[in-house]
Amino acid sequence: MKRPVISERMFLYWTDREHPNTCRMTVRMQDAIELTMMQEALRQTQTRYPYYSVRLGVTSDANGREHYEYDDNPAPWVLNIGQEPVELFGEASHYHQLAFACWDDCVAIDFFHGLTDGTGAYNVLRTLMYEYCRRRYDAQLSNEGIRKAGETIDESEWTDPASLPKPELHALPVPPLPKAINLITDAVCPLRERYEVINILVAEQQLMDYVRRNDTSPATLMSLLMARAINQVHPDSGEAVPVVTMGANQRPAVHAPQACQSITSAVFLPLTDDIPHADFETQQTAFRGITLLQNDTDTMEARFWQSKEGVDRVDQLPTLAARHEAMKGLTRRTQTMTSCFISYVGKANFGAAERYIREMYTEVYSTHALGAEISAINGTFCISFMQLFTTDVYLSAFLCELKQIGLDYTVLERRPIRVASVADYRK
Repeated sequence: MKRPVISERMFLYWTDREHPNTCRMTVRMQDAIELTMMQEALRQTQTRYPYYSVRLGVTSDANGREHYEYDDNPAPWVLNIGQEPVELFGEASHYHQLAFACWDDCVAIDFFHGLTDGTGAYNVLRTLMYEYCRRRYDAQLSNEGIRKAGETIDESEWTDPASLPKPELHALPVPPLPKAINLITDAVCPLRERYEVINILVAEQQLMDYVRRNDTSPATLMSLLMARAINQVHPDSGEAVPVVTMGANQRPAVHAPQACQSITSAVFLPLTDDIPHADFETQQTAFRGITLLQNDTDTMEARFWQSKEGVDRVDQLPTLAARHEAMKGLTRRTQTMTSCFISYVGKANFGAAERYIREMYTEVYSTHALGAEISAINGTFCISFMQLFTTDVYLSAFLCELKQIGLDYTVLERRPIRVASVADYRK
């Protein structure tokens, strides 16, 4: 069955080998992976997600304009034995836009951000962990809260909200962003050729106790700590200020909680001139207020439609190659608008399988020189701190911020980032 590509267009037009827009989520189990059981679990999991078993194709409309489309791809999802991800879109991944890897006590999903986002990938991982753990540990494992193979797939999972009529919206006015400190051009130390990831653990109970006492949220708090860290390193930045891009799930705003597509936007959090000199409590209140303003339902939904309409205008170019050329500048625009990114999808919610999982990490291709992905699982916040710097000046400042508010942390490991490359799907 062929189906049109709508929400996925922006990433498909933008992406190339230099900017792969791919993500990896890694789950670390309590025991070594039993390979045969994992392979069986993956085969069963794939049957639950036909909308992710697709191959990218190209068609032309009546006016001769090219368009991407998806076709069913019955080939099995690839499970690579080893830590390295396979290339997506090409032969190594059976032309899928997601693949898997396992080694020692870890299993990872590698996916293209245009196919889905962290919310969608979490769903796949929840099913996979259920299927694996019921084989490995408990045949009667509860499947409560898990999307199960064999169940009826509701049409709401397939429906792309961008294919529906645009509603009437009453978005709140959002103040314009100030000039951002650009850590690609203005970092205080040289940049690496390849990103490094530092995995940091923080006790969930300790962090959540702090969040409740201070009427904030994990993502907003971490965004503030990152902004303060940048401000530590750049105390004399003039009119430029730290601006954090905080990932936001748009599904609630567009009334599509089950949608399978990549339905994400961002909240932009500037540490403006009047905030850095305020006390920490006032800064928290300010960031929480900015988050609530930009997360207003109509405001977030308006942003969704603005993005869709922007890609519609790019679609007026006749060829896919021309649209890629038009979108190339997106990387530079994101680098100049904000300083870094924070992403927190929420608690992993692996259900009964969670007792067999120790940690979970997310690492991503990024246009920024600094960012953090946060997962919460089995009583632990797992922070993947990603940097493009040759020294730890920004990392040290961030860890100092954690310490100052009384959060204990453990730096578990550091290594070069591992995310999938993409084949040249424009051939």
